[in-house]
Amino acid sequence: MNIQTILNLVLGYLNFAPGLKTKFAAVAAFLLAIVAAWNSLAPQIGVDFIVTIPDWLNAAVLGLLGVGVANQPKNLPKP
Repeated sequence: MNIQTILNLVLGYLNFAPGLKTKFAAVAAFLLAIVAAWNSLAPQIGVDFIVTIPDWLNAAVLGLLGVGVANQPKNLPKP
C-alpha cells in the first residue's frame, strides 16, 4: 500500500457529516478569531477581561477544517 492510498483511507474514515463538519469548523474558527482580536485589544482599552481558550480546542478546530478541506474534492457533486 502506498502513502496516497493510506491517506485516502484515513481521510475517508474521517469524512463523517460532509459539509456540516466544515461549516461548523469555519464558524468556530471565526469565533476563535474574534476572541483572539478581543484578547489583543482589551489591554489597550484598559479592560482586564481576557478569554482563555484551551490549546486542544484550537487544535480540534484546525483539524476539522483540514479534514473538511482535504475531503472537499471527494464530496463535490459529479457533473
